[in-house]
Order: sequence, then C-alpha cells, then structure tokens
Amino acid sequence: METTSTDLISIQEAKAHLNLMDDFTLDDSLLTGFINVSIEVAQKHIGKVFGEQETDLTIPFYPAIKVGCLMYIAHLYTNREITTDTAQTIIPMTISSLWNVYREPCIY
Repeated sequence: METTSTDLISIQEAKAHLNLMDDFTLDDSLLTGFINVSIEVAQKHIGKVFGEQETDLTIPFYPAIKVGCLMYIAHLYTNREITTDTAQTIIPMTISSLWNVYREPCIY
C-alpha cells in the first residue's frame, strides 16, 4: 500500500501548526496542496522517497523531516501572494538544515 502525503501530515496537524481553528475549512484544499508540495520538495531535496520500510530508495518520515515540512507549509501559506516586500529564498535555511541531515550526497 502506497503512503500518501495526508498519511504523513494531516490537515489537522497543519492547521495546529498554523494556529488555525479546526472548524475553519475555507483553506482546506489550499492546505492539502501545500502538504503535498512540502512532501514533494522534501523528497526532492533529500533525494529519497518516504516509506514505511526503509530500502535503498526510501527513507522513514523522521520527526525532523516532518517539522521541516510543517515549517515549509507555514512558509507557503504565509507567502502565498505573488509579490512580497520580504526577500525570499527557495527553501528557508531552517528548513534546509532540518532536511540536510538526511540528504543523499551529490543530489543537485
């Protein structure tokens, strides 16, 4: 059985991280998209996919990776407008430092 992004991070976890009320459902589809994006970006950054059983091609969804994903979701949610006065980076340093521990050598 394949693991999905919402199995790794629930919408309730994302809302709790963003300090959004559970009954605020207006942005649920947006948050689901950000959950999917955060998982995809983390996998690309690390160079492996997340799976229940570790193989040569998979890595467990460690707590540091999950925290980085939640932070990335918050980054996307906060900066969802096309323009901003704040300088932006591709992946903020704090998130990158959480994921770099698990990164495969020679990934881009």
